[in-house]
Amino acid sequence: MKLHFYGTGASEGVPSLFCSCPVCQRVRALGPQEYRSRTSCGIDDELLVDFSSDTFDHMRTGGLDLTRIRTILFTHAHPDHFYPEDLVRLAPHYAMPDDRPGIDVYGSETIARRIAAQGGPKPGDYLRMHVIRPMESFAAGGYDVRALPAQHDPKQDCFLYRIRKEGKTLLYAHDTAYFSEETWEALSGEHLDCVVLDCTCCAKPSHFDGHMGFPENLKVKERLCSMGAADANTLFVATHFVHSDNPIREELEAVMAPHGFIAAYDGMELEV
Repeated sequence: MKLHFYGTGASEGVPSLFCSCPVCQRVRALGPQEYRSRTSCGIDDELLVDFSSDTFDHMRTGGLDLTRIRTILFTHAHPDHFYPEDLVRLAPHYAMPDDRPGIDVYGSETIARRIAAQGGPKPGDYLRMHVIRPMESFAAGGYDVRALPAQHDPKQDCFLYRIRKEGKTLLYAHDTAYFSEETWEALSGEHLDCVVLDCTCCAKPSHFDGHMGFPENLKVKERLCSMGAADANTLFVATHFVHSDNPIREELEAVMAPHGFIAAYDGMELEV
């Protein structure tokens, strides 16, 4: 299973668009290698988790080939993860030929409702919407997927995803605070080869509802290992960093690597 991290920033990106805080000024001075676009991750060049407002940039500079994507999983309906305005570009005349394979999209009722509300061509065979619910298991593009509840926005269903293919198992877990007991129970009996975690607050403890920082990531790792769902061979990855809490790559790596974590960055690829 190959993971490609197209975007690793939180909702405002890094640097934040209009921000002149010391961190954003430093990132601009260091250059594009420190920039972080809105979150999205590709799996095996055929499955995409989240489709953000920066997807065009992921194609332009990150190597994303959307003509190969057959499945999109949405974690939730916030605009840094879900940008339905660009999904209509799947429709005939925007994308040709008209008989090309469509894309299967999985997400909550909120996702489905907002896709249906888009102007222009309506979803058809080119976009097949599948409404999923917490704890549901389903097959998606050759992957065995289970949607687990995220602790994020109480106004909508938000999902973590357990994704399995060919003997490898990934837990893709953001946006979320420390997991609910329902989610911990669902992870009992799993063996995870890779865990991708929300680390919005970088090295700091969480100070945003529905998110984590590195101290909470360490607690998640400790509990997963103690329950046998992870071990010394499990890859742990932190991502989704906010601009204000100092997401400089070298400094994140210095904090996280001694604890067995990889600090993700835009363009990073991992083999699980």
